Amino acid sequence: MRNLGFSKQTGASVIEMLIVLVVVGILVTFAVAQFGNSSQNLNRQNIAKQFKVSLERARFDSVKRRANVCADMARVEITSATSFTLITDENQDGDLDTASETRTINFQNRSDVQIVDDPVPTYPVVIRFDHRGNTSSGPCGTEIAADTPTVFCNMPCTAASASAANSNLVFVSQTGTASFLAGGSIVPTFAAPTIANVAFAVNPLLAVWDLVAGNTNSNTNSNTNSNVNTNSNVNTNVNTNVNTNVNTNTNGNVNTNVNTNTNGNTNTNTNTNTNTDTNTNTNTNTTPTYCANGVRPGTNGCICSPTQYLQGGKCRNNS
Repeated sequence: MRNLGFSKQTGASVIEMLIVLVVVGILVTFAVAQFGNSSQNLNRQNIAKQFKVSLERARFDSVKRRANVCADMARVEITSATSFTLITDENQDGDLDTASETRTINFQNRSDVQIVDDPVPTYPVVIRFDHRGNTSSGPCGTEIAADTPTVFCNMPCTAASASAANSNLVFVSQTGTASFLAGGSIVPTFAAPTIANVAFAVNPLLAVWDLVAGNTNSNTNSNTNSNVNTNSNVNTNVNTNVNTNVNTNTNGNVNTNVNTNTNGNTNTNTNTNTNTDTNTNTNTNTTPTYCANGVRPGTNGCICSPTQYLQGGKCRNNS
């Protein structure tokens, strides 16, 4: 006979299904949280790196232009906790025009990142670079050492709570080297660099040609040639023909014919040519007027001196 009892069945209970759903929910929550933090970290790092690149561009611009006047030095100015400006010679004319060559980077609406410091600085904070790439800050005439590092932190944050998890910092040394570091990193310290003045000397194998201002060249050319030709031709032809015919007839007729022809031809030709050649060369060389630093050649008749170089259309001193 067949067994009519119930057969054994297998499956998951309601309690087991609830446990699985809870575990999956916890994992999804952690994944979403990590993804959100990654997005914030990426935005913060991009802003900090953009600040570092701006510092490097400003340093390169000052070194390229040999900017040794404070107002003419490229710089980065931190104007608020959420913005900074980059001032460089964008049109490469050799001059720094802050009205038209200032680029503003404002990240207030991009993320919750702010620049934090303790105490809160007085804006703007200036980081400028001279012709050697060295840094300075403060107003021109009363320059001080640049205040770095600059800390970028996800809010809420303070200088004391900034760490590798929520901040990055950009450090620039006295010699202008910019570094991108994690928040909370120990900032390296460097002694003041030793600067030696190198005497400028012209390579003796280098020939320097200057356009001398005030050089006067006067050339006068006159040509005079005198040729006198006189030709006189006198032709006189005299032809005399005498014909005498004597016929003696019983009639007593005598015929005498005399023919005289005189031809006179006189030809006179006179040719007169006068050419005069006069060559006068006058060269006057005057002492050239050399341009001051930052002045364009041709201004008031000046030129760049042998100890200067031409950059951006202007004479620049070698230092």
